[in-house]
Amino acid sequence: MEKKPVQHNRKPTSNNAPRSQHAPQRTPQRSVKKNTANYKQSDFIKAKGNLPGKPLKNKRRPPGKKTAPQRNAPYNQKADRELSRVMAEKTPASKKRKNRGKNYILYYILAAAVVVVVLVVLANTVLFRLSDIEVTGNVRYLPENIIQGSELKTGENLLYIDEAKTAKNIVDKCLFVDEAEVRKSFPTKVIITVKEAEVCFVVSENGINAEVSRGGRVIEQTDNAEIDGVITLIGYEPESLELGAWLKSRNETKTDFPWEMLELIDKTDLNGVTEIDMTDRYSPKVSVDGGRIILNLGSATELESKFIVAKNLIEEQIGAEEKVVISLSNPEKPGVRPINDGIPTVPEQPEQPDGSADETQSGDSSQS
Repeated sequence: MEKKPVQHNRKPTSNNAPRSQHAPQRTPQRSVKKNTANYKQSDFIKAKGNLPGKPLKNKRRPPGKKTAPQRNAPYNQKADRELSRVMAEKTPASKKRKNRGKNYILYYILAAAVVVVVLVVLANTVLFRLSDIEVTGNVRYLPENIIQGSELKTGENLLYIDEAKTAKNIVDKCLFVDEAEVRKSFPTKVIITVKEAEVCFVVSENGINAEVSRGGRVIEQTDNAEIDGVITLIGYEPESLELGAWLKSRNETKTDFPWEMLELIDKTDLNGVTEIDMTDRYSPKVSVDGGRIILNLGSATELESKFIVAKNLIEEQIGAEEKVVISLSNPEKPGVRPINDGIPTVPEQPEQPDGSADETQSGDSSQS
């Protein structure tokens, strides 16, 4: 049997119809299917970010008659309240917790401010009232004398006590106190630690001999220019030797020099120093063991090395009865010569620059 061709019942269209040679060609267009169906309830499911009752963005509204908005529509209080309730129910829980946290932070700030105000008021009225003063380190003075010099009074507030000013009051009022330290011990106590004066130098000027403490204060006047165990300063040129005055030289280069020497003596452990002669500030001399040993330091440089060399020479090479002069102008090559009793010691000449010795000799020969 022969198969009959299948005929499709199709109407001729512009695509399958024969085209004439002169007919214009048209591009095919996709037909748009209009959605005229009514929206279902699922179309109005409220997604995140959409208001209640608003359809999803991918859905189109059904065609209908456009109506003009009613400007003077009556206010429906019940509908507005219901809308607010729905909106509140749909608020995310994280946002509610966030708002609740902000409220708690505000409460904490207010509570902290109240606590601070209460503490400030209590600190200035009731708390930290001075009731006990402890004094340590005193030997010459009674604790009552130190407290009186500090100008502290029981009952005053510790917060308003100036520690530096109180320490200065003690030093100014108590002659034999070189240093004072004031420390607060909350809630109601103050501890005062004093360092009393220790005689360190004897200075003479215009027939007045004064004892000077290690802190540099004139603490007592004496008839003796030499005291056992105390270093005598010669050539210091003090401005004043009044009691309570702080030692200062008219020559500024000499003011701190004794304490520099004292620090080196303690550091190198050179014992038995009895006199420091600073008549020539740039060529000082030091006497050891009552003048039995004299150290000519030369220029005031490399003093620490010079003291170390002098100590080693005294301990290792110089006998207990020898009287010598040690020249330390060059600490690497020290010179030692004896002191002969009854023969005046010739002071060493300072080092002269090159050529000065030749000029001196030529001058002497011309005079001859």
